[in-house]
Amino acid sequence: MKAALSMRSLASMAALAAVLGVPAARAGDSCLDEAKQGYKECKDGCTEDFHAAKDACLDRDHVCVEACRADRDDCRAATGVDAAIASCNDTLTAAKQRCRNAHPAGSPELDQCIDQAQLVAFQCRLDAIAQAKPALSECRKGFKLCALACGPNVPPNPDGVKQCKLAAVTTRIDCKGSCRENAEVATDACLNRDHACVEQCRADRDGCARPVLDQLARDIAACNASRDSDIQNCQDLYGDGTPERARCIENAQAAAFECRDQARENAWAGLNHCRWNFRTCAQSCPPAA
Repeated sequence: MKAALSMRSLASMAALAAVLGVPAARAGDSCLDEAKQGYKECKDGCTEDFHAAKDACLDRDHVCVEACRADRDDCRAATGVDAAIASCNDTLTAAKQRCRNAHPAGSPELDQCIDQAQLVAFQCRLDAIAQAKPALSECRKGFKLCALACGPNVPPNPDGVKQCKLAAVTTRIDCKGSCRENAEVATDACLNRDHACVEQCRADRDGCARPVLDQLARDIAACNASRDSDIQNCQDLYGDGTPERARCIENAQAAAFECRDQARENAWAGLNHCRWNFRTCAQSCPPAA
């Protein structure tokens, strides 16, 4: 399976079209939009098949469990957590724009301003999730009870349920990989670039990015390990439910967020270099046969 980075180009198809040049006969974004929509629909199909396979592992009626999933989604929406998170993100977008209006591009002041806005947004999302946590827990409990009632609910091989679920996960991963490959073929066709040539460019980009992403993963893991250690210290130092413990944990989470954000900033230059090389490589690919 290709590295996850290989599909991020789909998220910026319009920008890629501008870089590579869309043939005159395909002026506009309709071809790229169709490729992107086809990718989304393909992934949705993989998710649906995954749910059906999981339900089969537990010998549950799939239509019944899908109704339970729909109820769970409605329950989550009713908690307001998604709307609250969206509001936090909207506030972040506006704050970033104010930073850009107030400070020159590339200046330390701009970077510091955006970092602070991101931290505020992170804390906003944490608060939203914390406030909705009891309600979300009830949504999950309701789904479990609902799904348990979907008969016959007697797996033919109880000992093999875990293995059956793992096989369903593997199938979903393979399915999404096929969706990605089909979308890349469609994208290259839209841009009138030889697919085999662009695929080699993608492979080179992924090879370039792999050590950067590996280091990023190690750095983020270190941030999270430090957070977990700090939270454990908070729990050891302060009583359960005290304001001091809550404040201590919040500070640990905020420090971990800043640590992860710095790790991503450190990786940005390397990843951007790989992306630029990919664009240069793809530009040199001949038209599709």
